[in-house]
Order: sequence, then structure tokens, then C-alpha cells
Amino acid sequence: MKKIPFTQTTNQLPAYFPETIQPHAFIFQFAPNELIQKEAEDVQYLFYLLKGKAKILKSQENGRQMIVQFLEAGDFIGELTLIQAEKHTKNVMARNNVCCLAIPIRKAQQLLMNDTTFLQEMSRYIGVKLLMRVEHFTENQLYPLTVRLIDLLLTISIEERYEEKQTEIAEYLGVSYRHLLYTMQQLRKLGYIEKKKGYYLIHRDALIRYRATLIQ
Repeated sequence: MKKIPFTQTTNQLPAYFPETIQPHAFIFQFAPNELIQKEAEDVQYLFYLLKGKAKILKSQENGRQMIVQFLEAGDFIGELTLIQAEKHTKNVMARNNVCCLAIPIRKAQQLLMNDTTFLQEMSRYIGVKLLMRVEHFTENQLYPLTVRLIDLLLTISIEERYEEKQTEIAEYLGVSYRHLLYTMQQLRKLGYIEKKKGYYLIHRDALIRYRATLIQ
């Protein structure tokens, strides 16, 4: 992890961030697979993703981790702690090179929780994320695995590379590990994805066309 002072000349923020946070803000840079937030540790910063992709992971009693949500530029980390809705934090891991705005959580509570414009944006953001989670669980009931898997591949692949842990993806999609592997194999046989060393290469346009045939 690399930490540098925030400068407005090199980092443009959305208008809902008040200028008062700038003297207290930093830029954090994380490498792939590096933890941005560790589970059960106190939240030190409110993060706003400027570049890159990450994922939220929750540990289970059997020691495995379950994906809760995928994050990308424009997402927050620590917002539920900011509004005092979450006490027990989860792991947040960078999926590629990630660059974040970081505001010390105490300063964020002092400066942002009294800012009407920021609070309106935060309310909208949390509402949208809630709807996305509801839609995710609804789609798990309505659509066959092939469609849901294609949607996931199109959404989370980085530069057309898919390299997530299959056990975590199986739980995220609500299916067995065997069922997921079988479906991946079918997509591979049809030529929509290619197995490489350590990852799958996806053929985006072909996957989009194939998905369209599945929901007609």
C-alpha cells in the first residue's frame, strides 16, 4: 500500500465532496489482492474508489470467504461505519491496481455528516446498492445459471480476464461448485471463453450475442 497526500490538481472529485475535506485527505494505492480493509478491524478511513476494482468478502464459520459485493470506481468503502450502521467490518480486497481517496473516519464524521449535499448523495448511493443486492438475489431465482454467469463474466472481468476463485463465485451465484464448473465448461466448449494459465479469457461480443438467444 502506498499513501500520498491528496492534491486537487491531479485528482478530480465529484462536486458533492466539500472542499473542507481536502486538507485532511490522502490518496491510497493498493496492489492486486491487497486488503484495503481487514475484517473485524476498526475502520480508520472512509475510502472512495477513484480507479480500479475491489470486492467485499465475509468470512464464514467454515473458514471460507463469501463475496458480498463487487466494487468499482465511484464506490465507497466504510460508508456504513460512517453513518454508524455497521460495527463489524468485512474484508475488502483489491482485484487489480486500486487508487482511493482516503479521509480519516473521524474527520469524515465531523465534516461530512453535517454536509447536506454529501448526505443526499450518500443516501442515494446506499439506496442504489441496496436495490442492486435485492436484484442479485431475485435474479438467482429467476434466471438460469448460464445467463447469470454470463452477466457476471461481462461485469467483473478485467481487460477480458476472469480469474476469481470458483468456490467464492459458486456461493455468490447460489449454486454448487460442480454446477458452476460444468457451466463454465459448456461455455468453453462453445468457444465463448478460453481457459488460460490461471485465468479465463472471455469473448465479450460473442457472450453478449449468446446471452440474447437464451432470454428470447
